[in-house]
Amino acid sequence: MYEGRREEYRMQMDGRLNRLLSVLSEDLYINMETVSDQMEVSERTARTLVSQLDELLCRNGAAIERRRGLGLRLCVKEPERYQEFIKGRTLALLPETGKERIEFILARLFAAASGVKAEELCERLYISRKTLSLDLKGVEQYLNKHHLALERKPYYGLKIQGDEFSIRLCMSAAFYEFNDQWFKEIYHTFWDGEQIRNEILSSVKQCGETIYEMDIPNIVLQVQIALYRWGRGCVIPLEEMKHSDLLHEGDIRAARLCAEGLKEAFGICLPVPEIKYMAIQLLGKKKILAGDRSSVFIDMEINQLVNRMLESVKQTYNLDLASDFDLNTSLRLHMVSLRIRLQYRLKMDNPILKEIKEVYSFPYAVAAHASTVLSEYFHTIVPEAEIGYLALCFALSLKRQDRQRYKRNILLVCASGSGSAKLFEYRFREMFGDYLDRVEACDIGSLASWDFSNIDYVFSTVPVKTAIPVPVCQVQYFFDRHNAGEVERLLKSSRKGGIRSYFDRSLFFTNIKGNSREEILHELCGRIRRVRELPPDFEDSVRKRENLMQTDFCPQIAIPHPYQPVTKDTFVCVALLEKPVLWHIYEVQVVFLLSVSVNKENLEEFYRIAPSFMMDEGCMNHLLETRSYDTLMDIIDWAERDELQNR
Repeated sequence: MYEGRREEYRMQMDGRLNRLLSVLSEDLYINMETVSDQMEVSERTARTLVSQLDELLCRNGAAIERRRGLGLRLCVKEPERYQEFIKGRTLALLPETGKERIEFILARLFAAASGVKAEELCERLYISRKTLSLDLKGVEQYLNKHHLALERKPYYGLKIQGDEFSIRLCMSAAFYEFNDQWFKEIYHTFWDGEQIRNEILSSVKQCGETIYEMDIPNIVLQVQIALYRWGRGCVIPLEEMKHSDLLHEGDIRAARLCAEGLKEAFGICLPVPEIKYMAIQLLGKKKILAGDRSSVFIDMEINQLVNRMLESVKQTYNLDLASDFDLNTSLRLHMVSLRIRLQYRLKMDNPILKEIKEVYSFPYAVAAHASTVLSEYFHTIVPEAEIGYLALCFALSLKRQDRQRYKRNILLVCASGSGSAKLFEYRFREMFGDYLDRVEACDIGSLASWDFSNIDYVFSTVPVKTAIPVPVCQVQYFFDRHNAGEVERLLKSSRKGGIRSYFDRSLFFTNIKGNSREEILHELCGRIRRVRELPPDFEDSVRKRENLMQTDFCPQIAIPHPYQPVTKDTFVCVALLEKPVLWHIYEVQVVFLLSVSVNKENLEEFYRIAPSFMMDEGCMNHLLETRSYDTLMDIIDWAERDELQNR
């Protein structure tokens, strides 16, 4: 016992000497009062520590120089020998920054069987109580984000407080987010990951089910954490399985088989709550395919949620997707696992999220809006990764609709006879058939009496001087590449004037001041109201949407908008902030506040083109440099031309 206490005392002293060494400088003298303040010890104790450190340094190529009236200074006499000494003392790396210390403290709290004392942390980190206090605030913030708290008890120490399910999820998140180095103490106690992986795959296969390959490491980690906590006596209570009624026999069977395999491999016998916990992890990552529904249960809750999602999309985007059987099926199957992940806050990776946002920007916008239904219902924010997977479902549906959508009815006007008109029509169908539904032809003399009720565009080989209610494009009879490009651009366009018509100089603001998302939105809503007619609840609707879903889809940019269409016209308010503001997860300096018309305007073109410049770092940096409305218009023109060329 004496030897153990002596070793503990030696380690504490060693920690103090390391702290003292970090206080001293080769360039500046420091007085004893400052040393004692920084060390948080009495001057008497400080002198004792200085003497001990000096003795140690003298054996390792250095010394502490003392000068009356000046204080103390580190004096290195043999640099090579001293460096070897320093290297030996810092072999075990310590956190240097506040962020690293927060990670280190969290790792200690997760690893500790009981409370962690503040004095221990100060000694191990060589920091003062004041610095520790600041670090603990960061620890608390992280824990609060995961529905946990930091408990402080006199004579007991610091301890994570919260339900067991949340603690395990927090540990999992920390392993993904933080430096592995601080968690080695926990890692070394984990059961063999490869063996756990084999047992998971074997049990899932026996049940005739499938898990995505990319999700297996996460499930393995969850099982390792579960075994780690269970080994410390921290068992999941049944009351924390609030939604375990969603588990069916097939789900539990796979978990039970896995538990039996773990018992055989490691000699551990898991109780029923832990088996249910494992079943939840497996169900949350289960791969469910259309046509394979042997173990899939689509209940009334899922049906109602999908119906509400599609109705919300219809109301906002004027897209009636309810009759798309494949979309309905894929959404309902996807919801089986998604529901579990949202209810239990399970992590789901999406390695192609960035590409989904870029390639399927409009489906992503549709999915993000549909997800607000889930956010309201489950009282949680749907992660971007989940929105990305929903976007793929909507992308396939929109592609199916595109086959019949936006086919144009055109009228061809020729000065020559019917034979030439037929050849002209043939050439249009051959070159632009993908964009055409009905093609009619007439001579210039018949134009004034023509019924234009079902005509989208007129293409004429001769000047049209008669006033007609549809756009007219004059073309050459034997049109060249340039002329053909103009025709294609017009047929592709879904709105006269393109998406720049949604932007107005009166709604372009520079140097907007504010310290928070709330302040910025309040300022913008007030400015919009000065130049546009807005309903009284406009700002409330914008805030409601922000509370349900993040609108900073990438760094630097936020695209807030009302919860549902509330204005007569569709418009975009552009705000360049004086300084970056933390939105949800990103620092934002450019805000595009979008308001959608209640007239159910089709915004596919906007959502297809707008992200190409809104999420372009070069474009946004150029806009921030010039802070010019004309620059924004140039950027939009470029984006439209680029989109047309690549369509």
